[in-house]
Amino acid sequence: MIDNRGYLYPERKENGYENLKTPITVNCCGSKCRFSRDYLRRRPEGRADYQLLYVYNGTGHYLFSDGWRAMNAGSLILYKPGEIQGYCYYAEESPEIYWIHFTGSQIPSLLKHFHICTGMIGRSSTLKNLFDEIISELQLKNLYFSELVNSDFLRLLVLIERTRDHYLHPAHTNLSINRLILHLNQTYMEPWTVASMAVFCGISSDHLAHLFKSATTTSPMRYLNHLRIEKAQELLTVTDLQIQEIAALVGYSDGLYFSRIFKKTTGMAPLIYRKQSGQTICTGC
Repeated sequence: MIDNRGYLYPERKENGYENLKTPITVNCCGSKCRFSRDYLRRRPEGRADYQLLYVYNGTGHYLFSDGWRAMNAGSLILYKPGEIQGYCYYAEESPEIYWIHFTGSQIPSLLKHFHICTGMIGRSSTLKNLFDEIISELQLKNLYFSELVNSDFLRLLVLIERTRDHYLHPAHTNLSINRLILHLNQTYMEPWTVASMAVFCGISSDHLAHLFKSATTTSPMRYLNHLRIEKAQELLTVTDLQIQEIAALVGYSDGLYFSRIFKKTTGMAPLIYRKQSGQTICTGC
């Protein structure tokens, strides 16, 4: 078995550490894989800290108050302080497990905010890599490692919730839509149409419209227009460019059409917006 782990404290306590004087403290983090024999561990009294376990590959078996439960790849297990704990891993099931122990005064509210609980969240290589990063920081203990580990723990909670959302609502998080959104933010000035966006994503225009609305609650062209108007607002504030010039820079060949879209979006004409925003010419930005 490969057992890779890192600790905050040099002295290791079987019961773990509770520290409510700090908002967040990660006590230790590790992984187990390539089991050559079966593995069983019980903690009838639990621990003083919290524990999250993530089954990345294979199957793990976990003890809860109502008995043992098999948890497949993509499962998350949460043990709270004082809860009975038990893990059993069979070599033939090829489990790969990540775990982290943590404590702090903000932990209950954070777990509630990010809906962290036992259940299926789906497999994520991003989550796996973040666990590995935390383990490395705890092993190397470079400058300000504990601050970095605690910030990584917050990222971990966010990624767990995102992973669960992707698993439960795959249509809402289509990767081609994410790729399109990032690309639009860089190329908003180009002559985009719904058809050209669909070609970029490799799907039909109708399918694009459905996926985009599910992911953003708005249509593709409305999103693009809003993005262009945001850029135009900035140019109106920090430059003395003419309206037609700004329109062309953000993707509108027709200055009058740009002005209509701008007023519809912001509630005022471009020149009025420039006056009310207090134009500040920026020559060296």
